[in-house]
Amino acid sequence: MKKRINTFINWIKSHKIISGVVALILLFILYKIVFPGGTQHETYIVKSGDVVQKVIVNGNTRPVDSVDLSFETSGTVAKVYAPLGTRVQSGQTLVALDSGTTYANYLKAKANLQGEQAKLDDLKNGTRPEELAVSQTEVDNAQTAVNDAEKSLQGKVVDIINNNVDQLFSNPHTNIATINLVLYDSDLKNKINNERVVMENVLNTWSANNVETYFPQVSSFIDHVALAVNTQSASPTLSQTTIDGYKSALSSARASLVSEKQSLNNAQASLMVAEKNLALKKAGATPEAIAAEAAQVLEMQAQFESASSELSKMTLRSPQNGIVTREDAKVGQTVTPGTVVVSIISDNNLEIEANVSEINIGKVAIGNQAAITFDAFPGQTYEGKVTYIEPGETIVDGVVNYKVKVAFSKLYPEIKSGLTCKLEIITGTKNNVLVVPQYSLKTKDNETFVLKKEGKNYVEVPVTVGLKGQDGSVEVISGLISGDIIDTISVK
Repeated sequence: MKKRINTFINWIKSHKIISGVVALILLFILYKIVFPGGTQHETYIVKSGDVVQKVIVNGNTRPVDSVDLSFETSGTVAKVYAPLGTRVQSGQTLVALDSGTTYANYLKAKANLQGEQAKLDDLKNGTRPEELAVSQTEVDNAQTAVNDAEKSLQGKVVDIINNNVDQLFSNPHTNIATINLVLYDSDLKNKINNERVVMENVLNTWSANNVETYFPQVSSFIDHVALAVNTQSASPTLSQTTIDGYKSALSSARASLVSEKQSLNNAQASLMVAEKNLALKKAGATPEAIAAEAAQVLEMQAQFESASSELSKMTLRSPQNGIVTREDAKVGQTVTPGTVVVSIISDNNLEIEANVSEINIGKVAIGNQAAITFDAFPGQTYEGKVTYIEPGETIVDGVVNYKVKVAFSKLYPEIKSGLTCKLEIITGTKNNVLVVPQYSLKTKDNETFVLKKEGKNYVEVPVTVGLKGQDGSVEVISGLISGDIIDTISVK
């Protein structure tokens, strides 16, 4: 019947009959000839089959993992190991900065840690006789250094008084020592004269036991003499040149005296340290000493780890297997923290990203299988499954969509990043169920029914439908049985 109507329509078109009224009249006459009366039916025999529901969308391949890499510290690029396009392995060095100073700090921290660890080990192991002997030698040497420093200080005092100070006195080595300078401050003059008499006794009785007592007296005396010289003015009996000479000599004397006393102080401090070390080793390590050294080791360990961390920041390494897609580092270039210099995408580990409309997103679930085809590989179908559905919407051309990711079921080396593909996501499958064509279903008063043949007549039978297939087939849950004949299209 359809064939006859189509033939008639084509005949009308071929004769260019453009009058709507005439065409309708002729079509009505033809309809009455073909369908003289009653209703014509095309039927379908209800049977079991499979229903496959799909959501079909377009997508693009992209790497599962992609990273942008930057340095955590500033520096100068020393070497680039992986140019653009290089396939790299996880942990492979990509770019290195000049690390001379940082490496030196690392070695220093390492040496300090090793030194403190050795001390801790020694404390735990106890003191050996050989160590005691060494410590005793250190004490003896330190004592010798103190004795030498005391003698040197004593000699310096004698030299200063005899050669720098006494030239200003009459009878310097007697009880009537008198300074030859004109002083209007009688108290200062008397103090200086009395101190010179005391200095004679100091020079005669100086020993290691009274250095700390005598030295302040010597220093005070020389300071007072220097003060007296500084008050002098040129006169017919005392030239400015002579005064300046006195000042220079006393200034040098005071400086050398301070230096000698500092040397003695240093020697005494070294002796004290050496004696304490010897006493500690003789007594053996206490739990407190071991705990203190253990704490020192921990501090050195922290410094070493910090130095190691700083050194590691001078080298950029790949966190994954992949391909370098960006390489902005150049030898000699200064880089700043946080500036991306290298980008890497995962090598052959790709996924597909697609947008599914809000109408269909309710059908899609994680784990759904998908058939994948590419224009780049005609005739080939690849397998995958849905691994991610973005919870938030994405607006595409004003339409609400949801981003979906599909992973390949296995590695396909020929697939490249950025390829366009078609996804057929299988959202539901029912096997061996009653199936009818979508176009056989009718609705009335929000109820779905079909026209079922009973004898020579067709009656409306309510049906409950389930899954709807991509090919137009629909699952019938109730209302029909296998073998029922239904109307798919009826024309009166």
